[in-house]
Order: sequence, then structure tokens, then C-alpha cells
Amino acid sequence: MKKYALLFSLLISGGSLASTDTLSDRIDAVRSELLNSEPLATYDFRQLQSRFPNPLLLPSSLLPQSSAYPLKSLRRLYANAISCKGPWPVSPLVTHPVVFTRAICNNTNLPRGWFVRSGYIHPGGGSYAFRYIEKHPEAEASLNGYLHIQERGLAPTNTALGRLQRMSSEEIQVYIAGAKTFISNGELWIRNGNEYHVYDQPTWSLALNKYDMHFIRLNQTDFCLVKSGNICWQEEDKSQLTFYLLVGLLVGNITLLVGWGVYRLRIRRRAMQERMLVLQILTHELRTPIASLGMTVEGFRRHFDALPESLYDEFRRLTDDARRLRQLAEASKDYLQANQQELSVQQVESFNEWMEYLSEPYEDVSLQLDEDRSVYVNIYWLGTCIDNLLSNAQKYGTAPITLSSSFRDGKLIVRVEDKGQLGSKDWARLRKPFVSEKGLGLGLTIVESMIRRMGGRMKLQGPPTTFILEIPCESNSASG
Repeated sequence: MKKYALLFSLLISGGSLASTDTLSDRIDAVRSELLNSEPLATYDFRQLQSRFPNPLLLPSSLLPQSSAYPLKSLRRLYANAISCKGPWPVSPLVTHPVVFTRAICNNTNLPRGWFVRSGYIHPGGGSYAFRYIEKHPEAEASLNGYLHIQERGLAPTNTALGRLQRMSSEEIQVYIAGAKTFISNGELWIRNGNEYHVYDQPTWSLALNKYDMHFIRLNQTDFCLVKSGNICWQEEDKSQLTFYLLVGLLVGNITLLVGWGVYRLRIRRRAMQERMLVLQILTHELRTPIASLGMTVEGFRRHFDALPESLYDEFRRLTDDARRLRQLAEASKDYLQANQQELSVQQVESFNEWMEYLSEPYEDVSLQLDEDRSVYVNIYWLGTCIDNLLSNAQKYGTAPITLSSSFRDGKLIVRVEDKGQLGSKDWARLRKPFVSEKGLGLGLTIVESMIRRMGGRMKLQGPPTTFILEIPCESNSASG
């Protein structure tokens, strides 16, 4: 669209051609002036491309590559990487990821040539070499050239690697495109044939001043009449030209806005699947430090008698926190199911005893429980929801607090009541994320989300303030 606007403006303003030609001559003069001076460094572009292939330069290579692979195959491969068991995906698009995953699981050595044939980048983000070196540290020296530039140690600023590591994403893009001229960290890169010459600011400033030239730095999406790389060479502003350009851009933007609305409707489902896959990857990476923390706690537990008595309380808190983190990681497997099915359930032999356990940390909470039963619920998330409501009632409600339960038509009904003044009219406002009422807000949003994932619903009645959870459950009489 910008090209069409530029063509339209040039047809309207015929006199601008002469000015543009003059500007081009001055740009060529500046280039000649700099190429005849001494550069900071000179690089053969072909050698740089050989040493640093494009996938090992792009910042996007460090992110999960979910758009490049079938999501179904990636989910299966993710599960295989955890269990190291088949069946393995058969899609030809994931052949290299499957080979790599099996090699890591089986502790098999991969030859150097494989890292070139694989395309360098792992589906989970980052290079194959980086993940391989984590498993085989002895291979670091031989595989250093297959690491992404941001996975290597920071090189000095006067080296090719150092300059590339300090480039922004937009600067990397114009470099890869082989731009004739671009600016990076105050240094001007000028391409002459297959060579890039690098000049510092004092040198290129003198050349610009000599020919009364100046430029501004642009992003790839900005509009410019005479552009080279991320540089826009300036010329005298022409109000008539600007007017027609603005009209053309306005029409183009309206067209793009309508198209964007249609486009978002089509990609929304895939975007949600991709985000869920990223969350699954992050959750898996979190499980490793949690396991390490558990081993550390167990080591202290074996030598508990040798600990000073003053550290007993700290050790108990450390144990409780480690257990809670482990429970959260396990529960997250259910929450992050890509197919968004209802959460898994476990059996609670005595529901009333469990409710007494949940209310034990809170003072002034009276229980009104129906006949005791054995029920099937998601223990972690339902317990978290009830704990959140009791905590809010104690902190922001008015005593006394009542926790009650009953069963009706195959549903478990849990009520948390205090003498506060919130009612159903406040629910639409409180359920919005980050909307606060004496500290309420995001916690209630999470509770409602989890109850909905359990196939139930949450509502607010009052005054007095009463939060009601209704959850389908399978239950049997405790005595039967």
C-alpha cells in the first residue's frame, strides 16, 4: 500500500523527481567519501554468512517455533521427551526433532554434520547444539559454531561476533537482507560489493557535513522516500506531497483494519493453541528446579538431628514450600491440557474431614456440613479455591464466617458466608481481572476460572456476602 501511495504522490508532484535525483547524487558522494577513508573494520559478507547462518542470528530463533511444525506432532513429541517412550510422531516435518529427542533419551552421540542438516534451531527455541551441550558438556568446543550468537559468551565490541551480538532485531534483519547502508550502535555499515566497511560516528559525521547531508534512523515499518537499510535520507518537506501521502495512507489503513478484523477471527484458535504449548514447555522446565529443591530438602531431613534448634521453624517452612511447589507443578499438568478438557479428579474418603482440615488455619470459622460422604473432586484446585474464599472473608469480610456444604442433584455445593455487604450486583465488577474491592479481584477471577474448568459455576449472593460454588461430583455415603 505504501508503494502505491508513493507512486500516486510522485505522479502529482512531478517536480520532486529532480530533487530526488539530486539527493541520490549526494548520497553516492557520501558513500565514495567514506569508502576512500580508513574504516574501523572490514568484513567479507560471504564469510560472515558462512560463520553465522541466518537462523543463528535471528532473535526469533530463541522462541518456541510452534508455527513451523504441526501442533499435534509437537504435543506428542513433548510428551515423548518427558517419558522417553513411543509412539513417536511420524510427520516428515518433525524428523529432525524426533532424531534429536531420541538421541538425548538414549544418550546417543550426534555427529557435527547433523547440526547443519537439522536447520540449527530446536522447536522449543534456541539451538540444538545448546541443548546437546547441556547433556554432553565435552562437545562444547566442537559445537560452539552451531550455537545461536546470543547463546555464546559476549565477545569484544571490536569483533564481528561482538558487533552482531549487540545488534537489535531490526538491525539483524537489515544486515541479513544485505542492505547497502545501515546504522548499528552508532557505527555506519556500508556495503561495497561483497564487503562491509564499518565507520565510527566521527568519521561518517564529517562526510555528511561535507555534503550538507543528514539522515534519521527508521524501523522497517516506517515510511521514507529515500531509504537504505534502517536509514532515511532527508530532503525538503513538500506539504502537497505530504497531503496526498496522508490521504493514500488513510485509505490503505482503513482497508488493512477491515482485513485485520477478519484475519483475527481466523487465527484466534491457533494462537490460543500456540500459547498453551509455550506454557506447557515453561511448566516442564520449572519441574527440574522443583525436583532439585525436593532433593535438597530430603538431604536436610536425613540430618535433621544435627540441625540447630533455632532452624527448626525455617526448615518446616522450607519443607511446606517445597511440597506446595511440587503440588502446583503436578496440578498444572491438568490445567495446561491443550484440549481444555475438565480437570482430573481424585477420591476424598471423608469430605467433612477434608473441609475441617481446610478451615483449620482460620479463626472464627464455623462449619455447617451435610452428611459425610466420599467424593471425587480435584483436590488441589478445589482446595485452593476454598482457601482463597476463606482468606478473603477473614481479611476483608466481617466476622463471623460460616463454611457450609451440601449435596443436591449430583452436585456439591459449598458456601462461604460472612456479614459483609457485597451482593449479586457487585459480582460483574469483582470478577473482572485486576479490579479490586478491598484487595479482591484477581484471586476471584482465578477461582471462577478453575470452578468453570471443573464443570461448575460460581456466584455471589447477599448481603450478607455469600460466595457459592456448585460443582458436579460423584459421591457415595461414607457409611456405604
